[in-house]
Amino acid sequence: MFMSTSDIFQTPTELKLDKLSFCPSNAKGLQEWVSNLSILQLGNSSKELFNALLEISELKGPEMLRFDLIQILHPTLDNVLGSLEKHFFNQGLITSDRNDQIIELAMLLRSHFTKIYIDISKRCNTQLSLQKFSLFAFNQKKSLQTARIASTYYALQQLALLLYQQHLLYSTPLFGQWLVAHQLLDCAMRHNSHQTNINQLLNTQHPLQTITQVYAQLILLDIFNTHQIRPSEMQGLYLCSFDWAKLVHILPKETTLSRYIVDINKDCPPTFNNDQSSLYKPTIYISTQNLLDHLCDTQSKKSGYLSRNEKLFLTPALHFHIHTLLTTNTERRDERYEYSAQLNLCFSLSVAHFYLSKGKNFHETLDLDNNYQFQNESSLINSMNSNIPLEVSSAKLLDREAKQIYSTEVLDISVNGYRIKWTGVTPPHLKTGEFILIQENSRDSWRGGVIRWIKQSTEKSLELGLEVLAQDLFPCAAMVKTERNSNNYQPALLVQSSALESDSVTLIVSGSHLFREKQTIHLRLGKDELKIYLTKAQLITQSFIHFEFELLNDQQQSLVQNFINKQTNEIKNQDLWEALK
Repeated sequence: MFMSTSDIFQTPTELKLDKLSFCPSNAKGLQEWVSNLSILQLGNSSKELFNALLEISELKGPEMLRFDLIQILHPTLDNVLGSLEKHFFNQGLITSDRNDQIIELAMLLRSHFTKIYIDISKRCNTQLSLQKFSLFAFNQKKSLQTARIASTYYALQQLALLLYQQHLLYSTPLFGQWLVAHQLLDCAMRHNSHQTNINQLLNTQHPLQTITQVYAQLILLDIFNTHQIRPSEMQGLYLCSFDWAKLVHILPKETTLSRYIVDINKDCPPTFNNDQSSLYKPTIYISTQNLLDHLCDTQSKKSGYLSRNEKLFLTPALHFHIHTLLTTNTERRDERYEYSAQLNLCFSLSVAHFYLSKGKNFHETLDLDNNYQFQNESSLINSMNSNIPLEVSSAKLLDREAKQIYSTEVLDISVNGYRIKWTGVTPPHLKTGEFILIQENSRDSWRGGVIRWIKQSTEKSLELGLEVLAQDLFPCAAMVKTERNSNNYQPALLVQSSALESDSVTLIVSGSHLFREKQTIHLRLGKDELKIYLTKAQLITQSFIHFEFELLNDQQQSLVQNFINKQTNEIKNQDLWEALK
């Protein structure tokens, strides 16, 4: 089964079978075969479906028959692929050998499934271009045109699903994958079928109705997924893209709103529309302005304006990610430099708070007179009944695994961060958008950062992009009063950044639903408690939010500065490794 997929999309399949080996070579025979297939036995059914795919792709005969046959297999293939993909959704990025086999099987099934539709589209186009049809062959010509439109639509639909599958694995597209997508759209545009309503043509009910819309979905998945989001966000992005694809304009001519461009002769995704080399000759221009306007509206209007998928999946972190991509030039500007070093890092805001607090658990850092102040009645009763100390029940203690410090190999550096190599088992918090502490050696102070992107590298290894966010971090606590009797303190970090003439202080809090822009919260600095107003989010991820803030009482500015001054020397002089002993 494990055939090479290196040139699968650019090499036509050879037609060499006179008949199918597993059933009669007609629609009725295949329907009976599918009805007797047990998809509960996933291993056997996957193997049989893969064999059926290969035989149908190599069967001699009219393309309309091939299209009918693959349409009969289509729903069953979708079910089997959905079951296989569950095995690697939200799993560890470096997996067992068995999981690797499941991943490879899912990739092969999806690739060959896509390939059949591509072949049908290309062969129909060739026949329509070369064959002269008499008046009596009108129906044959019409059938070929319908098959070309429908197979192009389904090929692009499967290419979008293949790309989504690759994103879940943080892997890269196959050779020729983007080139064939551009070729399919170009062919449809040349024959003026890119806006044909597929539902009217085939009497179907697809949410995306045209070839242009399904191509727009494909490019949105690429534009928005820069290896910087988590599988749950990828799923949300994919489901929301059915609504968003209809807001994207794909045109053969440039306009003032053409943000992205495509050279259909190159095997690469859309690129940002700026000064390209003379070798890049764009023929497709993409505008995302209507989508940007829609996303801005969702922030100002009532939730009734959102689609069902947007209500479920458009989280603040995903919205921030997409809005940033649509409003800034995201092309890499910083040069990378070769650099060899070992980098120590640990994961999550809670663990960062622990180390920056000289190994104190969170409840110990609050400096409250007694711990009753941050418990509601139910947690107080529960702790009494379970004989658990109050201060422990109110704040979960970090286990040894969570506090582990990892040593990784630096591949290169840039002005703002590192590219590192990761081998071995991936801990639960190794995810994009996760807050991290970074340290080049145990004598240095910790710096705060974020995992920007993850990519599959060589076998059983990953590449990670780490961005350094802050040099000076100070542990504190933030709290939103949710109930009259409950003070829900959360770990937080003050960040001091040096500007040209003054220092600015910002706040990092957990990425929970508790914190948002234009909100008043309580900031606890040792024994002092201040009210602050969260103004603007500099960065939002599923792990944390980095806020600018203002004091409600300007007279308390000295309290903030005194707190920072008091901790500066202590943090820089402590040996954080001792905390593990």
